[in-house]
Amino acid sequence: MLGRYLILIDWNEEALPRRQAFVQERTGLRYCTRIGQGIIWTSAPDLVLPLPDGSGAVIGTLFPRHGPAFPITMEDKPWQEEMRTGAVLPTLRDRYWGGYILHTEREGMMEIARDPGGAMPCYFLQMPTGWAVSSDVDLLVEAGLLKRAIAWDQIPRYLIAKDLPNSATAIEGLHELLPGTSVLLKAGEQEVTRFWSPWDHVREAEQWDSKAAAERLRRTIDHCVASWASTSSAILSTLSGGLDSSIVTAGLSKAGTPFQCVTLVTENRNGDERDYARAMASSVGAPLLEGFYDHGDIDFSRSVARHFPKPIGQIHEVAYHALVMRLARDCGADAVHTGNGGDNIFYNSSSVRPFFDCIHARGIGGEAFATLRNIAKVTETSLPTAAWEALRAIPLMRRPYNWVRNGEAIADDVMADLQAKPLRHPWLDEQLRSRPGKSGQIAFLLRVQNHLEGYLREHGMPMVNPLMSQPVVEAALAIPTWKMLEGGRDRAIARRAYHDRLPPLVRDRRRKGSPSGFAMEVIERNHHEVRERLLDGELMRRKLLNGAAIEAALARGPAMGLSYVRLLTLLDMEAWIARWNGAGA
Repeated sequence: MLGRYLILIDWNEEALPRRQAFVQERTGLRYCTRIGQGIIWTSAPDLVLPLPDGSGAVIGTLFPRHGPAFPITMEDKPWQEEMRTGAVLPTLRDRYWGGYILHTEREGMMEIARDPGGAMPCYFLQMPTGWAVSSDVDLLVEAGLLKRAIAWDQIPRYLIAKDLPNSATAIEGLHELLPGTSVLLKAGEQEVTRFWSPWDHVREAEQWDSKAAAERLRRTIDHCVASWASTSSAILSTLSGGLDSSIVTAGLSKAGTPFQCVTLVTENRNGDERDYARAMASSVGAPLLEGFYDHGDIDFSRSVARHFPKPIGQIHEVAYHALVMRLARDCGADAVHTGNGGDNIFYNSSSVRPFFDCIHARGIGGEAFATLRNIAKVTETSLPTAAWEALRAIPLMRRPYNWVRNGEAIADDVMADLQAKPLRHPWLDEQLRSRPGKSGQIAFLLRVQNHLEGYLREHGMPMVNPLMSQPVVEAALAIPTWKMLEGGRDRAIARRAYHDRLPPLVRDRRRKGSPSGFAMEVIERNHHEVRERLLDGELMRRKLLNGAAIEAALARGPAMGLSYVRLLTLLDMEAWIARWNGAGA
């Protein structure tokens, strides 16, 4: 379910009635609930689940961790009893999951908590006599609570680390509540605490059983897929034919909600995965839609991240989302489900880090040697080469995991200044030096956090990522990293979990397709406009970019290598800036 909400708490009682009328007129949010000194507006009446004692509410979609795969309602008696007898936030964390925020009030303060899975967005800002909290930044603008003002001091951070979540957004005065955290909002101050951490779910492997672990993972994924499916009447499942999207499709086949699959195709052979998608769709008896990327959907003035308060997109993704929306409307879907996040939680990496996790747990012996051999198979290299890479990595493994900065095309003085500033996140601050593989897996998990909100939100379409559900993430974190490589296959436990439910063509696939050919064509076909937008853009005017580096990348044309990814990111950022300056779409 796509939920929009706006919460206001104002300690000036006389101001609330005026704000209430103004907000309803400007935003179109029809459903209003009063709790203490706060008012909650939502886009649907069943988005608010009041706490039994009247102290607050859960806003969004909440599922039981155990039991039927359906959302909790006010009539659910076990829910009411648990909320009355236990501490609310720990009970939600341990007994429930979903896409929600928790809103409570006590002693003139408001506390907001965001679910660990991050499926429900949460932004907040301070008002003269209170606070505003919302699911999306446009609601805050529409309600007259937020001005369009870019926080230019934050833009360099997005240039070098756009995928590292941060509570500071790129809009002045606006903060994001990160997944698994809560914030206590008082008069004039805020206090953020963490109530969930991935490190709490990292397990030792003393009595490891791969078969049992695979079975637990399969049951967990199936339950989460079915739970999300229960909120829709017709689903469009994006299906590349890769492992992750195929697992979601396999789960949907058991969920009972009608669904169709869609695969997106490029003219470049590397982006044509129809053989795999057809095999998977056929195996579950689902209709398969096939759509081709269209260069006509590319609009360099329209950022794919335009509804986010942070520039995190790449301009070619506009075509992906435009095509998905056309097909979703054509088939009558009310939600789009994806396999996003699978590579992250299952740690689909070519790193030697799992080898060091294995040594810590098992010592130098047969299992460590087997892990090294599996790494060689996954990376399609020789065992001596893998051993040499592990040897070279020893100094790095003794240091904490550091987020890699992307300095490509950044002005030298800007990059020098950024190098002196640490890139931090609480999950990395808590890392265990003895678990470099788990540090890498958790860093992978961080990379998807900024993209969970859903790029289809502005179209009114829920974009559901079932593999990023809290129970699935926790189950994946409990799997030792070197066990993810069993048999020389990446994501080995996930493959084992669905071995009998995937066609051999998909299950045994070793290479993955990519729309990179289409993405490169976007630059090649629009070379002059790309050059003009980047070299005459706002980022250059503010002396944040290295113009010579951009010129050099463009001059290499088809031989530019991965520089095309950087150019697409910068193009989207320019469109995002224009939008938030009031000049763009």
